[in-house]
Amino acid sequence: MNRTKFSKAILTLFFVGIGFCSFIQTASAQFKAAIHLGMTGSSFRGGNLQNASAITRFGGGAAVRYEYPSGFELESGVFYVVKGSKLEGTYSAIPIEGTSEITYVEIPILFGYRFMTNRRYSPRIYAGPAMAFKTDAIIKFNAKGSDIVQQEDDLTVADKDLGIMVGVDVNTQFGSETLSFGIRSTFGYSNAREADPEIYNTSVALLVGIVF
Repeated sequence: MNRTKFSKAILTLFFVGIGFCSFIQTASAQFKAAIHLGMTGSSFRGGNLQNASAITRFGGGAAVRYEYPSGFELESGVFYVVKGSKLEGTYSAIPIEGTSEITYVEIPILFGYRFMTNRRYSPRIYAGPAMAFKTDAIIKFNAKGSDIVQQEDDLTVADKDLGIMVGVDVNTQFGSETLSFGIRSTFGYSNAREADPEIYNTSVALLVGIVF
């Protein structure tokens, strides 16, 4: 699916979701905020990659969600996330290993449903589009077996990264606070690079948060 078709599909999903939510009973609906921190593991897929492996980096952010009494939710937020991959290859017949690190500010639009169990634990599933904006991109590399590491800006990385985010989390009461534990994955659907071959980001995050 090319970027234009995918963008149209995202817009359709967004407006269908908004229209659907407008028909849900809004009595007792409320806004809530959340802060999330955790670790993100990410790697590249696609292209002619053969020796790509995951990197793990710290990340987090804040979200605002609108909760309907029926259990449906609409959420957005701003997250700091580092994506990329460890890579291996050859340069002038010399074995090379390196790490690509791309720092993004990611803004998702999520539609979710929280199961009303009337118990201490309240699980939720959610999904939606996520647009990530590049703030920095570097690549570190060295010859295999060498301790001399070179680092430079990676000018081949695209400014935006469009993907689909899916996840599950659980709210639980701890004293007077509401804590959240969850896992989410983002599958990139736009080329992470400016040129072919196309390479896509894939990431999985483990998050711990507090809900206000």
